[in-house]
Amino acid sequence: MTIDEQLLACVEALRIPLDDPTLPIDWKDWYHFLLWDQEGKIRVLVNMTLVGRPDDGEIQITFLVNIASELLAPEYRMDIPMATFGTALSLPWQPDMVCQNPLRIFTNELNLEINGKHSTLEFRDERMQLSIRFQGEVQAAPILVTEDSPFGSGFIGWGLVPGLQVMGDLSIGRQNFSIDQNWFSYHDRNFGRFRWGEDIGWEWFVAFATSNDGRKITLVLDQRTNKDHSVKGLPYIFVYIDNQFIKAFVGSSLYIHWDWSPAAVTPVRLPGIMASLFSDRSIRVPQALQVEAADEQGRLLLNVRFEAIAELIVPDNQDRQYTFIEEVSGTVEVSLFLQGQTLQAKGLLYGEYVL
Repeated sequence: MTIDEQLLACVEALRIPLDDPTLPIDWKDWYHFLLWDQEGKIRVLVNMTLVGRPDDGEIQITFLVNIASELLAPEYRMDIPMATFGTALSLPWQPDMVCQNPLRIFTNELNLEINGKHSTLEFRDERMQLSIRFQGEVQAAPILVTEDSPFGSGFIGWGLVPGLQVMGDLSIGRQNFSIDQNWFSYHDRNFGRFRWGEDIGWEWFVAFATSNDGRKITLVLDQRTNKDHSVKGLPYIFVYIDNQFIKAFVGSSLYIHWDWSPAAVTPVRLPGIMASLFSDRSIRVPQALQVEAADEQGRLLLNVRFEAIAELIVPDNQDRQYTFIEEVSGTVEVSLFLQGQTLQAKGLLYGEYVL
């Protein structure tokens, strides 16, 4: 497949204007990777965010792993189907940690390099005994979705690359797991100016499923909301088949329904200090998700059963003082009716919503 490398460069380009000495500190620019194995027993999130400006900002790193307990060594095994391990770091942003052409973000713990279709990511937290290292090559058509969509007091942009071929390894404690070309990998970018704690939120997911005839279906949903999700913006789902963008379902053609647990639970939380601060806070969590989409060209049905949740806590300077980002993953069944064809597929979904 031919990749539009000029468009890809627009997606990947660092947007924080580093040559501006008056750079506002509410700038944010982040690089987000998801990986999971063919059976969906290992699911990985790595997110790197640049906040503010050099010498007066942070590089924030989040690393989460959902893994089937059966794969763990006895000393790590838990009495739950899916175990969660993770870490979150905030590091002072020094000027020599970021280069633009080609992009490189480098600290003692992290090395991210993106050069055209090729990327390298290495992250290690010695204290938590967690690490990942992989190389990726873009396989799917990139999309630059928005540049300056209004968001809170500022704006947000979004670009995505929903398919990379990856090779590398993952370590949890003393266990090593190989990342090979059969893994699914998704990458996207957000950038813009806004402040955590404003009346903003979102619902997002990426699903990857294999049809009965072997075709690969990738679905990416985005919907902006207010904090309590009572007001929702224009939703859309991008549909890819075998790494090729096919169509988008937009707006009123979409119905999204979350099923919540009847009782509140206490999820895994990061980072550690925040987890301690909110150790008594329990919440209702999603158990299932149904999505229906239909227009003149086709119809889409999704049924999701969630298996794992983790909560990220972001301090802010608004009245509540904290924003909560919920990370969820589970299995998905997909029915896609398109161009006179019906595809039935099963796979995995990873999602996120903000409270």
